[in-house]
Amino acid sequence: MGPGILTRYSKQVLGGILAVFAVIAAVLLYFRFRGPVGGVSPYETVNDLFEQELISFTIEHDIYPTDVETIQVTIRNDANDTVVGPATYCLDEWLLEKQVGGVWHSMRLSPLAAERHVEWDFPPEENGPNSGPSGIVNWNGGEQRYLCSIEKYYKTPLEAGTYRIVFPQMEHRNTAALAVEFEVK
Repeated sequence: MGPGILTRYSKQVLGGILAVFAVIAAVLLYFRFRGPVGGVSPYETVNDLFEQELISFTIEHDIYPTDVETIQVTIRNDANDTVVGPATYCLDEWLLEKQVGGVWHSMRLSPLAAERHVEWDFPPEENGPNSGPSGIVNWNGGEQRYLCSIEKYYKTPLEAGTYRIVFPQMEHRNTAALAVEFEVK
């Protein structure tokens, strides 16, 4: 019996295994160290709900520090007869975007983010003993506060610039994206 395949071709097999590991390491390093700003935002038109003038989407502050952890946004619905709420197929999603050269770009999720679906939360005082808020904003002055955890989903500290939080699929007789802008300094 002659030498086995591993003995005869050991240099080629070992070289092939090392090449595969090198490619895997290069891909992992690329995703770990690439910039936080992604592609152009798909949300060109925002704040275009039916009766938008009666619906406000606001933020606590106009300026945040680079190490901001969580941002609270508020939706107020002063319409007479229809709720504002997330579309059924996009219940609690929000996105962070940055303006670069006058164009909005989606921010990439942090490689350390455990989840790939960015969910909002609610302030603790909104939760009852056996229930929590639904995210639906009633009419005639209804209001709902949402917490958007920057540090949980995105690479921090943020770079200085103009950002916005987008709730991509909100409904009020039609479906549209709501967005609110802020500065990071």
